[in-house]
Amino acid sequence: MPVVPTVTGRQVESRGFQSPGFQAFEQPNIGDALTQVGGKALDIFAQAKQRADVAQAQDASLQLSQISSDLLTNPDTGLLNMQGKNALGKGQAYTQQFDAQAEQIAMTLPEGARAGFMQQAQQQRIQFTTQAGRHEISQLNAYEEGQFQATLANNGKLAVAAYGDNANYVLYNQQTFQQIEDYGAAHGWSTEQIQAKKIEFKEKVADASLSQWSANNSIEFIQSNGELSDTVTGSRRAVSEGGSGDSARGIRNNNPGNLEYSKTNPWVGQTGDDGRFAKFETPEHGIRALGRNLLSYQRQGIDTVNDIINRWAPPSDNNNTDAYIQAVCAQLGVTPDQPLDASNPDTLKALCASIIQHENGSQPYSDQQLATGVSAAIGLSQLPTSTKRYTGNAAFDAASPEAQATFLRQADQIRKQQQAEYRTNIDSRVRDASAAYMRGVDFPDAPTQNDFLAAYGVREGNLRYTEFRNTQIAGQYIGSFRNMPTSSITAYVEQLRPGTEETGEGYASRAQLFDQVTAAATKVITQRQNNPFNAAVEIGAYKPIASNNPNDITSEVANRFSSQESLRALGINAPILSSEEAAALSEQVRGTKDVNQTISLLQSMGETLPAQAMRQVASAIAPNNAATAYSALLLGTPDNQYDNTKPSIAYSQFIGYKPTMNKYDVSKVILAGDQLLNPTKAMKDAGITPVQLPSEDKLKRAFDDQVGNSFANNPQARQLSYNLFKAAYAGIAYQSGDASMTRTDAANSDVVEKAAQYATGGVYKGFNGGDVVMPFGMDKSTFKDRYTASAQQALKNAGLNVNAASNFTPVNIGNNQYRLVSGSGRWATDPKTNEAIVVRVE
Repeated sequence: MPVVPTVTGRQVESRGFQSPGFQAFEQPNIGDALTQVGGKALDIFAQAKQRADVAQAQDASLQLSQISSDLLTNPDTGLLNMQGKNALGKGQAYTQQFDAQAEQIAMTLPEGARAGFMQQAQQQRIQFTTQAGRHEISQLNAYEEGQFQATLANNGKLAVAAYGDNANYVLYNQQTFQQIEDYGAAHGWSTEQIQAKKIEFKEKVADASLSQWSANNSIEFIQSNGELSDTVTGSRRAVSEGGSGDSARGIRNNNPGNLEYSKTNPWVGQTGDDGRFAKFETPEHGIRALGRNLLSYQRQGIDTVNDIINRWAPPSDNNNTDAYIQAVCAQLGVTPDQPLDASNPDTLKALCASIIQHENGSQPYSDQQLATGVSAAIGLSQLPTSTKRYTGNAAFDAASPEAQATFLRQADQIRKQQQAEYRTNIDSRVRDASAAYMRGVDFPDAPTQNDFLAAYGVREGNLRYTEFRNTQIAGQYIGSFRNMPTSSITAYVEQLRPGTEETGEGYASRAQLFDQVTAAATKVITQRQNNPFNAAVEIGAYKPIASNNPNDITSEVANRFSSQESLRALGINAPILSSEEAAALSEQVRGTKDVNQTISLLQSMGETLPAQAMRQVASAIAPNNAATAYSALLLGTPDNQYDNTKPSIAYSQFIGYKPTMNKYDVSKVILAGDQLLNPTKAMKDAGITPVQLPSEDKLKRAFDDQVGNSFANNPQARQLSYNLFKAAYAGIAYQSGDASMTRTDAANSDVVEKAAQYATGGVYKGFNGGDVVMPFGMDKSTFKDRYTASAQQALKNAGLNVNAASNFTPVNIGNNQYRLVSGSGRWATDPKTNEAIVVRVE
């Protein structure tokens, strides 16, 4: 087990003091000597005690000093670390703690040391209370100042928020003024200091109020505090009492434009009123006001002499407006309807001078005076004024003249910026609305005339609104015309055409209505003729194909096919696919991984769509890819071709004759050959290159030998069949595995014969004097019998000699239909209808 170490403490032994050098000698008068020694010993003891008392008193004083320091500076509880309100009234409490600590220390001291300690404690107490009191007073002052400033700030915020509410704005200011007076009196401020603080608060709050008001609602700010020319109504011309020269009222009032006086929207430099007339400090101030008023007209689009004077001196105020216009035009050398640029100093100066002349009978001012006033009106300079503007708004009236001018300029800039943004917004809405109207669709929240006037001013705003309104009215007719037949639209327009004899009252409105209706009719009819597909989409008959899903495509194509009859009744001959959709579908079909997938896709469409719809799809696809279009025709509805991929269908129930070819095999060969000649992007990316065939010349000669003159009347069909022939040739040759068939130095005759049959469906050479493309897979004997029977019936129905059928060569026009042409090139027609006779071979 562990051993616990032990320690032996020091051993103390009491022994007497041995001094080897001390010896006692007997001396005389020993008593006196002892008396003297005893007195000295008492003195030494008293001195030692005194020193001990002093030391203990000093130690106690040091303890008290440390306690005092902790009471004052402790980071958590020290008095000097208490701020503001928390320090108020704490000086006495901390002094009591100091006294209690001093008393406690004193009780531990002997009597002799206590008196000295208490004397030192008293001095420390004086220092402690002085420091505590000084801190409390400083915090009281800081607290009062903080409260005062917080009160000013809070009342200032309340006043700023009430810039549009005069009563509350004044109330907040009055409350604050009273608090400034109370605070100033309590702190010994002079009357001048108190007044200065009130002015400081008033102007500071006014600046903040105007800044917020002008930024948040610049238009309202200008309307409330701008000059009379800045308001919506603007300044009016007061009626002059007449007179001429210096005696004219306008000249006496330094108001040569005879502008109206305004109490709520005073002019800069306005000194008072003379009845309805404003009075100005100087003529330059009056000229400036006239110029400002003319500039406000220009902002509203009133920029011709005719418009300006009609606004300035309208006939309704008993003015001779026409004479006024003629006089001003004569002085300016312009026509009444010639636009003027009032922002040009020279133009504005000349316009002001002509108005002054007409208003006062003379124009007494120097060119320098006119230029000074006009420069100030435009804003190129400022006129000194001793008159402060008061509008009745407490916040604006409280601001300094400099601040008033600054915030009015700021508000004007913001207003211009907002107007520019407003114009942009209006333009965007107009474009959207016009696009909707041109489709015959209503547009919610269309811009109003007031919107146009606010964005563009009177003249341009009215012009733009009239144009927009015409579009709006045209849109209403377009909406009605969308579902009307073209013939009905034309008849309706003609009914509204005003005759040359229809003059007089209401003719202008009838003519305008006719123009609007004509524009709408032209829009609708032109679209039907130039873009019938979009016309079908816009009336909702067609829906754009946005999916690659075959079922979705087939469903929409079926819907379009069923809508075509009603569309044709309206005069809309819309294709079943747009060119973009046809290209996309062709690419989608060709983009399958193997030919079997392509065939399956085409078959699925063919099983759902009517045969005629499938033929339209094939026709739309043909310009993009003949092989796909041809396969779409073959793999459409079964028609009369046996489908050996579905042996569950009885042969006898499915077909009326035995075909020479199977459409499934033919489609597969042609589609495969097309990919060999024109690899898809995926194939090219995989490194597959087009196969090589014999030269074009050799293939064309071989093709022509097979088809003869069967395409003599349809070169376009010949080119289409030739492209199919090349695809079939490539498919047969390269899928055979026979190298002799893929030679390029000559066309293989066996491949040529089979490829031509695949590409045409079969050609009957030398039939009725020509070569004929037969229905796909039909043998010659069957074709001869069925064609002859059908042709004789068609001739009989037309009232012609049935035996004449052999005199005409049939020309395949698609869908197993034939027209009849004679050797002279004359087409057989029905004499009753004068229409071509068409024979269908089933």
